[in-house]
Amino acid sequence: MNESTLQTKKRLKETYEYLDARDIPKRIDFGLILGSFLRKCIKFLPLQNKIILEIADIPHMSAPKIPGHGKTIVYGKLENKSILIFCGRLHLYEGYDIKEVVYPVSLLSYLSAANLIVTNSAGGINPGFAEDDIMIIKDHINLMADNPFFGSAYDIEHDYFVDMSCPYDKKLSDIALKSEKDSGLRLKKGVYACVKGPVLETNAEINAIRKLGADAVGMSTVPEVVMANFLKMKVLGLSHIRNIAGQKKSASGKDMKFSHSEGYTKEIFISEKLAKLIENILKKA
Repeated sequence: MNESTLQTKKRLKETYEYLDARDIPKRIDFGLILGSFLRKCIKFLPLQNKIILEIADIPHMSAPKIPGHGKTIVYGKLENKSILIFCGRLHLYEGYDIKEVVYPVSLLSYLSAANLIVTNSAGGINPGFAEDDIMIIKDHINLMADNPFFGSAYDIEHDYFVDMSCPYDKKLSDIALKSEKDSGLRLKKGVYACVKGPVLETNAEINAIRKLGADAVGMSTVPEVVMANFLKMKVLGLSHIRNIAGQKKSASGKDMKFSHSEGYTKEIFISEKLAKLIENILKKA
């Protein structure tokens, strides 16, 4: 076992001991990572036995600093399933090492979680998509030029040649699709393209990404999904189509620029509906 793997195990043990001392169970059924402006799902999930912890207090974890991301983790039970929820995430574009970005997934695996629901906000590329659709991610294209194992020393006990031919679990995706009626959301299925960010794409880049077969583009999720597949976790990916990628026009026909802070205007609306979708999925999973 190489030094890096030993260090990760030591950090995970220390994080686990902190959580255990605060009554977080030793085994978790589902992990949930909430993306940009989706943190308020917590308000609408009917969790029992809720425990809220500040990420900044947890050993070896960093609290997200990007607007629209929460700074807590929340434990609770829903439909007799134990859930550990990360109310925000770290991003590569913030300057974090990719192993810090995927640390929550490693922690979930340490807690024996077999399932992960990962969410994000994305720009729609598919011309059939509209703002506030939810895209069930059926596959992804990694345009980050990075992954959690790049540069790692090979360890035969932890084979990092991860098979990514089916990164998203079909059963969980089918359950999500069948929950459309009860959630009040428009659900689509599509391919998510992941770029490093934080700069948004030019129109030429959007056209190129569309030609690659992507339906939406964002700046997260893929590193976590790679790590989850390495750790043999079943993954469901959900993208909130927050905007249609590229230029948009005002009512007067003027070009309008994207603003990240506009996400606050729909935070409650989309979080309430997404929480209902997640609740339905957990009922049926």
